[in-house]
Amino acid sequence: YWKRILKRMKRRLLFYIFVACMAFMAACSGNEPEEQHVDLSDPVGGDGIYTTAELMDFIENGQSDTATLGASIDLGGDILSITQTRGSITIRGNGFSITGNGDCVIRLEDGCTLRLEDVSLIGGRNAIGCLGDAAIGGTFSINSVAHCITGVGDLTVAQNSKLQLSSNVGCGVKAKGLSLLQGSEIVANGALGAISIAGDDLLLDEATTLIATTDENYNALKCEGTLVMRNGATLHVTNNGEYHGAEIHDLSVEGVAALEAVGGGKGVGVFLFEQEEDVYFVGSCTPELRFEVGNGSVTFVADASEIPEPENENEEDDAEPDAVATEEP
Repeated sequence: YWKRILKRMKRRLLFYIFVACMAFMAACSGNEPEEQHVDLSDPVGGDGIYTTAELMDFIENGQSDTATLGASIDLGGDILSITQTRGSITIRGNGFSITGNGDCVIRLEDGCTLRLEDVSLIGGRNAIGCLGDAAIGGTFSINSVAHCITGVGDLTVAQNSKLQLSSNVGCGVKAKGLSLLQGSEIVANGALGAISIAGDDLLLDEATTLIATTDENYNALKCEGTLVMRNGATLHVTNNGEYHGAEIHDLSVEGVAALEAVGGGKGVGVFLFEQEEDVYFVGSCTPELRFEVGNGSVTFVADASEIPEPENENEEDDAEPDAVATEEP
């Protein structure tokens, strides 16, 4: 009897020793305990946006105008719709991206403003769609299958903004009109042309830069209105396909502007439909610029010192008026 009792106690002792050893090994294995995530997001205030639901909530119901991303966002088929009620939205990306496969990643109603800082948009179709006139600013990049930015109205790019746009089968910018305000820059590449302006003018304000490139058989830049370039503005157009570097209705230059244009195998660097003004550019155009009608001229020079001073149209004639003969009384 006592032998059976001792045998059972021995087995239990061995079992307890085994459990203690396993516990000791687990404690010494070096595995860190799982970190507990503390949710610091505030969709209403716009701080620390981590999910699609939080970003959608901010756009629809936020009580501030600025959202700060804490992670990259995949919208799937959803669209961030900025309404006239919200008016102006800023998204600070912290290097993160916003991806979407809807008709647009972000859609702006007429008169709305969007500012993107340090963020990239990736669109399965269009990236930004504007339902009317809109303003866009900040420092950001867009990669899209269709158009990077498309709008039915006029698009304004805010001062000192930097935009990098690349489209697989569309345009970098396709809008009714486009204005780059002072110090802003767009670098665009698109299969259907980098920039396409239908109806209104293209304004390059002081110290702005527009670089437009296409590798396909479309114009790198097309503008059905007037291309207006102010002092210090720079335009580079390159067509690596067959057509023109730029196709523009007419040109207007205020001050000294730079233009470098390269056309495709069957095109010219710049083609104008009409040119009534005499304008000068620092730069070059290959093949040589041509226009259909008008009495103006376009001259390219190597240095700004070669551009003649504009004539003062209000200058009065220095000649003395003819003396009027009078008879002695």
